[in-house]
Amino acid sequence: MSQMAAVVVKDGHIENVHIDIPTPAPGQVLVKSLACGICGSDLHIARHADEVADIYDKLGVMSKEAMASAPMMLGHEFCAEVVSYGDNTPQRFAPGTRVTCVPMLMSMGGAGVGVTPGIHGAYSEYFIVDEQLLLAVPDNLPSVGAAITEPMAVGMHAVNRAGIDKDCVALVAGCGAIGLATIAALKHMGVTEIVASDLQAKNRDIALQFGASHSVDAAIEDEVALAAKIADGRRVVIFECIGVHQLINGFIERAPAHSTLVITGIHTAMTQVNFGFATVKEMDIKFSYYYTPEEFAQSLELLAGGDVPWEKMCTATVGMDGVSHAFDTLLGKHDHIKVVIEPWRPGAMAPFENN
Repeated sequence: MSQMAAVVVKDGHIENVHIDIPTPAPGQVLVKSLACGICGSDLHIARHADEVADIYDKLGVMSKEAMASAPMMLGHEFCAEVVSYGDNTPQRFAPGTRVTCVPMLMSMGGAGVGVTPGIHGAYSEYFIVDEQLLLAVPDNLPSVGAAITEPMAVGMHAVNRAGIDKDCVALVAGCGAIGLATIAALKHMGVTEIVASDLQAKNRDIALQFGASHSVDAAIEDEVALAAKIADGRRVVIFECIGVHQLINGFIERAPAHSTLVITGIHTAMTQVNFGFATVKEMDIKFSYYYTPEEFAQSLELLAGGDVPWEKMCTATVGMDGVSHAFDTLLGKHDHIKVVIEPWRPGAMAPFENN
């Protein structure tokens, strides 16, 4: 067997292809993908590849020409199985061991797995990771649950970036996967006043199960005003987990004095913001991106501990031949939170059942 099934983004479209199975270099491990979440950033890359390419080009990460010429093989929220090792690699885990890790190849200059053109991602049947970053998945955590580790780490990092303490009131705007992960991290830290804001009643109900103390429909009630009322002079920390850049200025205008705004959404379009409001209020505005290896390991431990109802976050699974339709669904109006690909099988998107 020299080829594998893979999903690639080409000209903004999802395509199923067959490509060569990669060969691990020294320090690397070939793994078989067992489960991989479809991330909001994956959808953003598919829809706004030109904006992403422009930012990468200006940052000197990768030229637009290189991004245009190399296939984008997505998938960075994963649980996988060890297959084989490259030469001169310690081989800490036996073949067949379920693993996950920070999706980054230090052996290739820090290239991101599943977000860097030309680098295999976990939407493929097989892909490459670094041996030094591997973490064994506990036996009690299913593969789909282990794939939630990555978004859980994003939420944990956002909370750590906020510099929040237990006396603060947190407002989590948007109760998708990152919002729910943020709520779980806040609860784990000991924050008791957590306002969850979402337009969908189902998401608000799940947010309460993840640890929110209050929920609000932002279409009916001002969520920022509610958080300020609950705070009664204490610091309010707003976590923007929606990913809609047009809403950022509204949070700044409505935020109480000395509050903190943490932006976790991926925004690549130009945004109009009046910083005069933030200046007068002496607000802190922070941005959160990725996480540390320690936060990733802590997130895996938290999920395996059973205190996070991750099953509520996963709304569907899909096989390889159903990924294109899943993207069409997720790019339109839908009620999903996290759809997980199982690259080892075919099959259309179906509700998740944790057996």
